[in-house]
Amino acid sequence: MSLSFFEAVLLDALVRGGGREALILADIEGVRAGLSEQGARRVGRDYEVEPISVTSGVFHPKLSALVADGECHLLVGSGNLTFNGWGGNLEVVEHLHPGFAADAIDDAADFFELLALADNIRHGAVDPCQAIANDLRKSTRGRARNGDIRLFHSLDGAISSKIAEAVDALGGATRLVAAAPFWDSGKAISQLCEAVGLDHVFIHAHSGGTVQGKIGSNWPSQTSVEVRAVELNVLKEEKLRRLHAKAFEIICRRGRLLVSGSANASTAAMGAGRNVEACVARFQRDRIVGWTYVPSSPPQAIDPGDDADDGGEPIGILRAVLEGDRVSGQVLAPAMTGAASVFQITTEGPRKLDDVYLADDGSFTANAPGLEVQSWKGGRLVVRVQASDGSAAEGFVSLAAFTEMTRRAGALGPRLLAILAGNETPADVAAMMSWFHEDPRRMTQAAMPISGGGAGVRASLEDQTVEVADLRKVRTSVPGTDRTAAGGAGWVRFMGYVFAALREKRGPLEQVGTVRNVDADSEEEGDTTEEVQAADRAVDHSMAVFEKFLDKMLSPGLVELHAFRALDLTQYICERLLPDQQRAKGWLQRLLDASTRIEIPDDRRELVSAAILTLLGTRIDESELRAARSRLVGIGADLHGDCPSPELARGFHSVLDQNASFPELWSQVRAIRTFREQARTYLDALGRGQPAGGYGELALAAKDEFATMADAFASERSRKKIVVMKQWSEACPKCHRTLPRIEIGKLRSTAVATARNCCGHVLIWPEEREHG
Repeated sequence: MSLSFFEAVLLDALVRGGGREALILADIEGVRAGLSEQGARRVGRDYEVEPISVTSGVFHPKLSALVADGECHLLVGSGNLTFNGWGGNLEVVEHLHPGFAADAIDDAADFFELLALADNIRHGAVDPCQAIANDLRKSTRGRARNGDIRLFHSLDGAISSKIAEAVDALGGATRLVAAAPFWDSGKAISQLCEAVGLDHVFIHAHSGGTVQGKIGSNWPSQTSVEVRAVELNVLKEEKLRRLHAKAFEIICRRGRLLVSGSANASTAAMGAGRNVEACVARFQRDRIVGWTYVPSSPPQAIDPGDDADDGGEPIGILRAVLEGDRVSGQVLAPAMTGAASVFQITTEGPRKLDDVYLADDGSFTANAPGLEVQSWKGGRLVVRVQASDGSAAEGFVSLAAFTEMTRRAGALGPRLLAILAGNETPADVAAMMSWFHEDPRRMTQAAMPISGGGAGVRASLEDQTVEVADLRKVRTSVPGTDRTAAGGAGWVRFMGYVFAALREKRGPLEQVGTVRNVDADSEEEGDTTEEVQAADRAVDHSMAVFEKFLDKMLSPGLVELHAFRALDLTQYICERLLPDQQRAKGWLQRLLDASTRIEIPDDRRELVSAAILTLLGTRIDESELRAARSRLVGIGADLHGDCPSPELARGFHSVLDQNASFPELWSQVRAIRTFREQARTYLDALGRGQPAGGYGELALAAKDEFATMADAFASERSRKKIVVMKQWSEACPKCHRTLPRIEIGKLRSTAVATARNCCGHVLIWPEEREHG
């Protein structure tokens, strides 16, 4: 098995064809080979590999089931999952469909059901096997059956016995022709000849040679029947390839039987209770003319290949599933129990995860903090279990939540993974924003903090809940059997990782950097290449989609739920897409205006404070200083405490030039007073009945009203003309008439206005937030 081949050739084709889940069931030897391939990077995430351990043989079928709702295609052949198996060698493969091979599809369903239940086979794919069997049976409902095509497998008896029964049903054999790369001494083919009543067999001697194996021979040398070497015309090629096909033709008195698939002409393959094999049997009931051939000579004997190992025991094989911060798994071979340590295998060497105790069946559970987010960002995960006696086993780790992610995210899944890995494109960004825009509730499905600053997080109820329907029970006999067991919890964690990735320091996208560099270097528009122009259009489209989504996030009814996610996304867009300053400043202004309409949790206060100082840093004057202080006071920021960290506003700083440092801005904001603060100082003094200092700037800004305000200390009549508003309104609280526009503006800017179109009272709004 070559996972590099699968990833390079087949996996991408499956994905492009709409495939969402890929599972490889492989013998432990195949998995061992896959572990040695550093080029295989997507295993455990984009597809699954389940090791199969057969007690007295190997797991050897070459069967591919492509299933969908009520539909399937089945490939049964001789080729391994390698470059040679899919083109380099001479192989044979049968393509089956319920439309003409319903019986064989049903046989395949039986195969997967028996595989799930077999006592002599150890694996963790019981549930997937049963699911595949169900899908195969569903595809044959209502289909015609004639018994002409069947699937022979070894899970319910010897393949040689099934061939003998089929030959008997066709009236008995008159000729047997066989082609295979591997043979035993001749016992298996002799027994087959005797079972069908023949004293000789024709065996194909391939002029291109045969694939060299680790066991067996390339020719049966000790048979009890006559062997006649021939060269089959059907297997002749202009460009010779090595033979790896396994095919048998038996001419019968009432037809012809063709058998091809994974089974070599050996006792382990053709007999019972040894290898797991699968072959297609075609019954041609009227045909009596078979393959043509010419006489040939037996090939030169080839010794089995040498593994050239160091003479030590091969590494054992395990299976493992990662869910959250825990790895659950089982050592399949060899038998291992007792105290052990679990390591993650990295390019830098083993990294210890945890000490565990292996149960009698080899199962274990290890703590693995931080491993899940690492796996989402790309690359395969391999763990090793090392026992105290020195025995060890390795295996791929599958990500339990991946199936749930692909189901929920659909076509967006690869784009979200690209964002996690940091190699997204502007098109990925636009797709993510459109996906969020379709259903903003998707943003609430994050378990981790989705904004910077603070040590804690106040998650909404929607953040903390998981739909009961998304939860699955995990099969207990083999830990971590069902990837979907993570259910909604895995999806919540995944979305948390996505938002965490949005806050990472990454700089502009590669395409954006290319566009900006060309803009800086080119003197004329014609200097830009078509590729750069396309990238520029993609960036503009991404920002347009984001602005549309920002409108939705900040709309009434959604702003309380999404304000901080909007802040995260805006910083991400600024850092990755580099919008112009005016555009970015407009976004920041809108976000800060929205923050006045919501309650700011303690753990988000520093983040919002950093955003406020960033906006102030773009333009510093007395009016902007007061506006910044008003916002800070309004969110409950501690102006006597430490200055917020500029790192929290890193995304905005990537595009908004700052005219002063945060400490300088913080010092200036602390020194000034807002008009509302001065209004509160005035009201405190009025309550005491004694004028005081601290509101002189307000007196200058509200000259028309301050005559009445100053006189109120001595005049009860003037005092009654002053109305303190208990809640924000653009209407007079006494007459309920909307104030003139100029007075509404004064109330907002200086905290003082006059109800000129009604009672003439002086109105004071002392709160820093209109929606406080």
